[in-house]
Amino acid sequence: MNRILVQFIAVSLLLACSTLTLSISSAKAAISTQELSEKNKTEELFPVPKAVKKQVRFWEKIFYRFPSSTVIVHEADDLDRIVDVIDYKHYGKTENKAPIARKEREEVTQKYLKRYNLALQRFAKEKKLAIRHGGIEKRVFNVYKKDAKALKKLYEGTIKLRVQTGLADDFRLAAGRAINYFPYMEKMFEQYGVPKQLSRLAFVESMFNIKARSKVGASGLWQFMPETARSYIYVTSTVDERNSPFKATKAAAQFLFENYRELKSWPLAITAYNHGRLGMLNAVRQTASDDIGTIIETYQSKSFGFASRNFYAEFLAAVAVFERLRQENKIETAHPLPETLSVILPSPVSPIDLMKHTPLTKELIAEHNPCISETAYDLKKKKMLPEFYEIRVPAQLYQAVRTGLDSLERKKYARR
Repeated sequence: MNRILVQFIAVSLLLACSTLTLSISSAKAAISTQELSEKNKTEELFPVPKAVKKQVRFWEKIFYRFPSSTVIVHEADDLDRIVDVIDYKHYGKTENKAPIARKEREEVTQKYLKRYNLALQRFAKEKKLAIRHGGIEKRVFNVYKKDAKALKKLYEGTIKLRVQTGLADDFRLAAGRAINYFPYMEKMFEQYGVPKQLSRLAFVESMFNIKARSKVGASGLWQFMPETARSYIYVTSTVDERNSPFKATKAAAQFLFENYRELKSWPLAITAYNHGRLGMLNAVRQTASDDIGTIIETYQSKSFGFASRNFYAEFLAAVAVFERLRQENKIETAHPLPETLSVILPSPVSPIDLMKHTPLTKELIAEHNPCISETAYDLKKKKMLPEFYEIRVPAQLYQAVRTGLDSLERKKYARR
């Protein structure tokens, strides 16, 4: 081959490779710039003052490091100060004995807490001499002696301890369930002007358990109380839409947006999800500040307890831990949700009539519409679903359901 031609080809290849390298470098730079922009935007929306950072560190440990077989004894007002970690996975377990049962574990935990509180009382009365009482006192002293201010608080009797069960294994399972819901949730939140990151708040509320029920009456994935939910969705003896992950998500998006519109701050809007909008407005007035760190440290209210003070930090920790699990490929996706479509009822219809005039069975209706109460299937009472009510049906049955409802409507009009 002609030497000049060979040189020309070599130079051409070198230029092509240089261009490709520059293109790749430019693409990487663009991605880095985009990631930096998104990070800055997130930090702007969700600031993390010093008081919150300490809380976030603690909740990241609870969500990522400590499994549900562990109980952490820690200081309530200084979450960096962990006094003890009780591991029930091996507690009381021998060759012939099963792991400790949940009820017994709770009883043992309360005994531990009672014993630690006794140790605190002894330090307040006897100061360092309290270590003579036993191992618990020695453990407490070893934790607090490292910090002069903390030791002073210990001797003054102002330390409060609490226990927290680990959630790492629960969180990982919840992350697998969450992936199925995030596409819908993020779309719905963005539709209402709510940052999509707030979809992670459901980890804090229910660990993405759509059957979650609280002792005080909160229900569903978003743990709405009845009186709050009624402003956005149906909550009756026939239907309780708090138990529909889709309808409750729409309500959560509306509720969070209204919180933000009133409070002008996402940290306050998020905390108001737990403490209430009026409660947070009162916190701003009392502290003369809209800074979440200042409010956490100085706001005084009987109802603004540990849960409310930590709610925003738990949300931030949930965001961080989910992303960490995703990047580490540690999320095992749960069974994908079956494909469903929405059908709007043209007039009041009972679930009994739905089963008579469409291919839907009670099992199918209940599976895709957990918000419909069991009492709605009572043949004697024949309770009605409201006009224009939205039900979800398997995608493959959508047309048959529509046809059946049209037929039912024609029969209704013929009887008039």
